[in-house]
Amino acid sequence: MPWPATHVLVAETAYPLFFKHLDHQAFIIGTCYPDIRYPAQIERDLTHIHNVTIEEMQTQTGFRAGLLFHTYVDDYWNDYIGQYKARLYNLVPKHRPTFHTLKILQDLYLYDKLDHWDAIVSEVDVILPEELTFGASEQAVKDWHAMLRHYLSKPPQKSDLEMLSLTLPPDMVEDIHVYYTSFQGVTFLDNLLIQFYPEIKAYLESISVTPVNLS
Repeated sequence: MPWPATHVLVAETAYPLFFKHLDHQAFIIGTCYPDIRYPAQIERDLTHIHNVTIEEMQTQTGFRAGLLFHTYVDDYWNDYIGQYKARLYNLVPKHRPTFHTLKILQDLYLYDKLDHWDAIVSEVDVILPEELTFGASEQAVKDWHAMLRHYLSKPPQKSDLEMLSLTLPPDMVEDIHVYYTSFQGVTFLDNLLIQFYPEIKAYLESISVTPVNLS
């Protein structure tokens, strides 16, 4: 399941294809929102809703469509990585720190695929009323937006791993620090993470959906 930069990159690809009738800012905030569940400690099922079609998302508000699209991308990512698990586990340990590391490295590798991060960061400066309907406090939502603005304002750095200490035990964060360095430059891992974007982009561009009736 990707981290925020990859989610935004894929959302920006999908928006003109399927969601341009919806508010762009709300869509981007929505697609980033589900992972607030970590720092806000809310139930995953509240923010991650599976088996929703693109057509169904198109009838929602911008925020709701973005939120639903987040899980759509998560599920695609899980299926994509799942194809390579046998080889993957020959190279890296099979535990949670591995996947956290892969996600932030993927953000690092794909960050330059988008050329308007300043505009994205400006968009996540606003808190939408819908964000306060999932059980997260207003302060938790404010903190989440501040974290997103900082994280998305530049390519991911090793120092960004420190935010994991808010939700993960110290030994796990320590493992992620080690893997962040040791996983880089492993050709199979690098290619696996980089090729996710062209694959999902091609998939999204191949989808045929019924045009939205705006009347």
